[in-house]
Amino acid sequence: MNLAQIGGEIHSRRIQVGLLQEHVAKFSGLSRVTINQLENGTLKDLGYSKLKTVLDILGLDVETVQPAGMKSALEVVARSVSTSYRDAVTPPMLSAMLRSGVAPEQFHPHLMALLDETPLPIVVKAIAEAATPDVPAKKIMKNLSLWATQWKVCRAVW
Repeated sequence: MNLAQIGGEIHSRRIQVGLLQEHVAKFSGLSRVTINQLENGTLKDLGYSKLKTVLDILGLDVETVQPAGMKSALEVVARSVSTSYRDAVTPPMLSAMLRSGVAPEQFHPHLMALLDETPLPIVVKAIAEAATPDVPAKKIMKNLSLWATQWKVCRAVW
């Protein structure tokens, strides 16, 4: 859920409980303009503690949910990193390489693409999918970090 969606929920709840924007503004210590921008989806940023205050006043809460859509990040990553190469990486192969930290040389360019170009939220989801009780996500992150150092990838997050 993004800030604009939360703002829409705040607007609906405020109307439902019979409050004006001015009331919510006074109760939360924010300006009426800020409340208006929040409700209309035009507010660019609002700190968590300020948002939490508004939500508490209206009896709302923020739930964390995983967005629907992507079924398998491993599948998305495997397809994405294989696009420019003759040898394709399959999701099970990618998962095994991530867990073991061992990558056949013909797949080094694929993994470099993973490390340098794949959006980080997809990488994180792929790591979670590849992790097992025997090989936790922390170990996979360590493998990625070692590859990034060894191959001198450009993305500095590793």
